Amino acid sequence: MSKVIAASVIVALVISTAAFGQLGLITQVQNSTIGLDNTVTLLHGHQTASSSQQLGLDLCQDTCETCPTWATQSLVGAIGEVASACGECALIEVAQGLVGGTTQMQEIGKCTEPKAQLQTVNLMANQGVGRSNGPGSGTALHTIVLGAAQNGGNASGQMTERSNIIGVQNSGVSGQAASTGVVNSSMSVCTTQSQASL
Repeated sequence: MSKVIAASVIVALVISTAAFGQLGLITQVQNSTIGLDNTVTLLHGHQTASSSQQLGLDLCQDTCETCPTWATQSLVGAIGEVASACGECALIEVAQGLVGGTTQMQEIGKCTEPKAQLQTVNLMANQGVGRSNGPGSGTALHTIVLGAAQNGGNASGQMTERSNIIGVQNSGVSGQAASTGVVNSSMSVCTTQSQASL
């Protein structure tokens, strides 16, 4: 049976524009890293097992200055992993992995000075279910909701970026004695948004 191993997601940001780090008034950076792993294994005998993980995220930054100058960043997420297995003398393995990360960067210049934003959201989800030998079944479920947003403005206008990801990943296998079944699935999402008013 193939075993699912969640690969690491490396979020690398290289910003070559002169905007970040040199505008000077409002600078905001917000990063998050997400990692979940879930495994259920049954080896012979009559048995059942289940595992569940739930993760909630709520990050927010707000800044305002005179003239008027303001910036806000937010990230909201709800992620769940559920695995279960039931068997009679069966070999059953359910494996899940989820990794992801977000980066948000803003610089908003005072009054009518330049503005710039950069936002990335990365997510990779894998799951596998395998069964052999005796009768039994296994299931795996991922539920993913991520929403990232940035807003900023000054006297010369405003900027907005938003990324929303909703995903469901569901795998299952069942069978009788002397049969073998394997299900593997993967999901990968990467969004990048960048804007500047220089």
